[in-house]
Amino acid sequence: MRVLIIGASGFIGHYLRRRLLQKSGFDVTSTYNSRAPKDIDQSWYPLEITDHHRLDQIFQEVRPEVVVLLAAIADVKTAEMGPERATGVNVDGARQVARLCKQHHARLIFLSSEYVFRGDRGNYHEDDSPDPNTHYGRTKRQAELAVAEEASQWSIVRTSLVYGWPITGRQNLATVIIDRLKNGESYEGDTGTYRTPIYVEHLTEGIMQLVANYHHGTFHFAGTDWMNMYQFGRAVAEVFDLDSSLVNPVQVSAGLPTEKAPPEELEQGLRPDILGLDCTQTNHKLGLHAFSVVTGLKEMLVLSGPPVCIKAAGRGPAQVSVNISAPPSRTVRILARCFPGRVVNESPRQVRRPNAPARLRL
Repeated sequence: MRVLIIGASGFIGHYLRRRLLQKSGFDVTSTYNSRAPKDIDQSWYPLEITDHHRLDQIFQEVRPEVVVLLAAIADVKTAEMGPERATGVNVDGARQVARLCKQHHARLIFLSSEYVFRGDRGNYHEDDSPDPNTHYGRTKRQAELAVAEEASQWSIVRTSLVYGWPITGRQNLATVIIDRLKNGESYEGDTGTYRTPIYVEHLTEGIMQLVANYHHGTFHFAGTDWMNMYQFGRAVAEVFDLDSSLVNPVQVSAGLPTEKAPPEELEQGLRPDILGLDCTQTNHKLGLHAFSVVTGLKEMLVLSGPPVCIKAAGRGPAQVSVNISAPPSRTVRILARCFPGRVVNESPRQVRRPNAPARLRL
């Protein structure tokens, strides 16, 4: 199956691409924008998604059967400060990709966001009415409508706060908290901001289901825990055995601030307070399981850093280098949870002392 990942050099894209390369039957082509990936080869294409001519060229060359659209301006503040650019990338880019998918008879999987909802009650269901109150949220909702209008076969994935070890160097909330607490710095967690955090490996596992088998409609991928950011910070501290007394509760005022507000207040005020997704319907339809934040954080703890694909698919079993920071039996169980059905060889000799590099064949 020929799969084109548009925006594969980002956080989620790297993890999804690695999963696809580790599984037989997928011919993966990827695009990047401003920063070329370290493992760049002929399967990578540079792409500015607003360059519709370049998009058409890539579709002509790759002839994809499935397209996963991840490329977007995903930072809320950036979208608010540059609305025209955000609309061009998030809406017009998605519309053109959807048109090309229809033209080339390809399925489209589009990554959207919980920000399509207003953010005043949380635990939104797939059939709840979107009502975004940020420009970023409006662009994602407009993109959803464009995808449904232009593509003939489409799946829309909404997700919540995604965490995990960054591969590209850009931090996410979990790693920010880890770094702060390790350095003896405090983390102020907003007690009024609610999400349903999901570990990046769990998210890409769900996207893989949609790549392998066509399911039409809108799907919610999220964790089981509806929690505020203070609770999330406490969970990180406890799982990573860090000083939880450095995690302090704060209440950030709701509502959009004025244009003259300081940058930190502007960024906080742009985020709807009470979001989070209910994924019961999605899990039932796709046969998936949602997992708690503690489960995801424990999987991060075992890996102790981003997994690195050592051997490319098609040349024998792929290998992943991991740093073991847990007992061998627990390590194997959690790695099996991260890579379901693909841990094929792990012996006591391969699982070494804590914190020593180990190589598992996947």
